[in-house]
Amino acid sequence: MEMIERYIYAVTQRLPEQQRADIKQELQSLIEDMLEERAPAGQASSEDVESVLSELGHPNTLASKYRGYDRYLIGPVVFEPYMTTLKIVLISIAIGLTCIFTIETIFAPIEVLENFVDYIVSLISVGAQGLGVVTIIFALIDYSQRKNAVVNGEKTKGWKPSDLPQIPDRNKQIKLSEPITSIIFTVLFTVICLYSVDLLGVWRSHDGDRSVIPFLNADIFRHYLPIVWGLAALVILKESIRIIIRKRTGKLLSFHIAITVVTTVLVCVMLADPAIWNHDFIQQLEASGILTPGGEGHETVVSIWDGISEWLIMIVGLFALVEIASETYKWYRVKTTA
Repeated sequence: MEMIERYIYAVTQRLPEQQRADIKQELQSLIEDMLEERAPAGQASSEDVESVLSELGHPNTLASKYRGYDRYLIGPVVFEPYMTTLKIVLISIAIGLTCIFTIETIFAPIEVLENFVDYIVSLISVGAQGLGVVTIIFALIDYSQRKNAVVNGEKTKGWKPSDLPQIPDRNKQIKLSEPITSIIFTVLFTVICLYSVDLLGVWRSHDGDRSVIPFLNADIFRHYLPIVWGLAALVILKESIRIIIRKRTGKLLSFHIAITVVTTVLVCVMLADPAIWNHDFIQQLEASGILTPGGEGHETVVSIWDGISEWLIMIVGLFALVEIASETYKWYRVKTTA
């Protein structure tokens, strides 16, 4: 029956992925046996089903028994998404720092030992920071859910099987690849901004020597690192909620739009500051021989560089509008086919 499937789904979603299939079968058999005791003829009524499920208790309670222990900082409803997000963030940090270490080694092979030490230290420090950010985000999400449960009276009123949420339609769920991809790119971008913003520029190789002509003024850009951290935290928060809910709702869409607007404004504020750009960029291109004064394309490069801030702001704003429109369309399509 549908209510039994909803109950089993609610329980197994609170368990580790590798345990779900076995426990689903075990729970299915247990419920069938309990129903057979109440209706030996095999004609169990909906009242019998409600009685059995009520006897088994709230999905949170039963899932806790299967796990064998309780969690406190981060509850069972969000613990598995927390572990998923944490793994994504830590792996992305490791990939980003490894790429940076590799590039720095190519540029300065003599300093490989020093770069390796910095690499190990960065892995530990940035990994700890990533762990802290993700844990804080999910602790806040879990606290918010518990608070809402209290406000809505879920803790005081008796639980009934009819309170079980519907099993989400897989065709209408948010694909897990969407938030995962967003988190990966956000973490990689953050790692680059924090540790190797100098690598963002024009790479050149001359007589065996490799160097980079940076786009940004690293000394000024460091003042914006708190904003970079804030941007990363907001994006991870948004995508973490998408991983938890996994379905498109009006509230989730509104939250997505709000976070997108805030992050877009913050990025545009950074890009609009002329001080973060390398004011000697054109001169350095000319000195390196990459750009010839008065040569073909010189005026085009200078024109593009002079308007780089405005162009990037337009691109970021356009990207935000496209993302908002895309999410709104996906939500509307799900709503109209529900």
